[in-house]
Amino acid sequence: MMRSVYLVARRDYLGYVTAWGFWLGLLLTPFFLSLGIIGPALAASQTPERYYVVVDPSGELGPAMDAKQRERQVDALRVQIQALGALTGADDGAAEAFEAAAEYTADLSDALAAAGLDPATSGIDVPRVDFVRVEAPATSIDALRPWLLGEKRLATPGGERPLFAALIRTEEGIEYWSENVTIGTVKGIAQDAALSLARDRVFSQANVPASILDDVRNATPPLLERKVREDAGAEAEVTAADIAPTVVSVAIAFMLWMLIFSVVNYLLMGTIEERSNKIFDTLLTSVKLPHLLAGKLIAVLAVSLTLMLFWTGGGMAATAFAGSALPPDAVEMLGSIAGTVLSPGILIPAILSFLLGYLMYGAIFLAMGSLCDTVQEAQTLMSPMLVLLMVPLFMVFIAVSDPTSPVLAVLSWVPLFTPFLLILRIPTEPALWEVIGQLVLMAAATALILWAATRVYRAGAVHGAGVNDALHWFKRFIPGGSGKAG
Repeated sequence: MMRSVYLVARRDYLGYVTAWGFWLGLLLTPFFLSLGIIGPALAASQTPERYYVVVDPSGELGPAMDAKQRERQVDALRVQIQALGALTGADDGAAEAFEAAAEYTADLSDALAAAGLDPATSGIDVPRVDFVRVEAPATSIDALRPWLLGEKRLATPGGERPLFAALIRTEEGIEYWSENVTIGTVKGIAQDAALSLARDRVFSQANVPASILDDVRNATPPLLERKVREDAGAEAEVTAADIAPTVVSVAIAFMLWMLIFSVVNYLLMGTIEERSNKIFDTLLTSVKLPHLLAGKLIAVLAVSLTLMLFWTGGGMAATAFAGSALPPDAVEMLGSIAGTVLSPGILIPAILSFLLGYLMYGAIFLAMGSLCDTVQEAQTLMSPMLVLLMVPLFMVFIAVSDPTSPVLAVLSWVPLFTPFLLILRIPTEPALWEVIGQLVLMAAATALILWAATRVYRAGAVHGAGVNDALHWFKRFIPGGSGKAG
């Protein structure tokens, strides 16, 4: 028995891993994932600067927009500094020190240095100003129209550039003129600047200093997030180590979904190919049907393990290579994340969920493939499976905002969803009986699905049953369904 299973598994595994498409996907998947993460930032960094002009007889709007642009830079840097503090678990007042320095320092890099932050080593980047205000070459829209249409160009330090937008202040309001109707950044800056000017004007007319808003802000007590744990004490602050389990569980659930979703297609497509090429007849003359099924499942499981080992090894190598360039706090944070991943409370449910989830969905896709002669036939069965697989993916996004959602707790008892949703609930520390109960229920469902898949596989591979036969068989259980072929 074991030799038969081994031979089938080796045959299928070598068939997958020796194909050039397998290695192409193996190499390109992390590349495209990385591109999806850094792509927006990379695209933003490669976007050329755009130039706009302001025509305002009062001379207030232009400087107010410059001030708002700087405020946005300061806000973006504050977020980076606070994120760095959250990752490292350190709250040394760097954000407050930076804001205080930014009020008196024109160069934001100098303000970072005054706060004890070196952009070269901390990983904090000063945001670029993408929209630059320049002197208006004309004061009316008719005169500015050639620049807006690209017929004339502005002389800038970077060479001649087109005019992106023009804002003209009139008695009726602020007119915004631009050929680009999709980018609203300059409009947003103008609206914020106009609001600030109006606020200062109204406060001045009421003899109320505008700084009163800052006084209100400063008088507002800070919100301090504390842990409610017996071993931590009432004064223990929430740190990145407390958030890490949730982040790790969401990442693991998403990766499990991606891995299962990708590798079970090997089973489906491979089975369709063998059925259409009449390879089943040859295999079943030397291997028993249960051994054939077990070998195929083991082969694709080995393929998935190959993917995980390759990607994990590549990630560890990249981290080790970049370790010298990372701040010590970031390296320490990566170590704490790795410790969370390797903790038995998350690692054991993750391994069991993956194995049982793979067996469940692998058996289903094997059975589906055994009924289909073509990919077109498989698509009629794939559609409901894709809809089914979308449910746990949506639950992943829900878990990000509310891991204690009752919907998540209820759906985690559905065996087809348990492989993904059980991991999402681990950080909320569900009762041990719930974890064990869901694992047992998932194991029982896996055994039932394997039994049913074997029968379907036998009908398709041995007796030549097809999709229509399966549909008519299922109609027996539907009220009003005849179950007879038309």
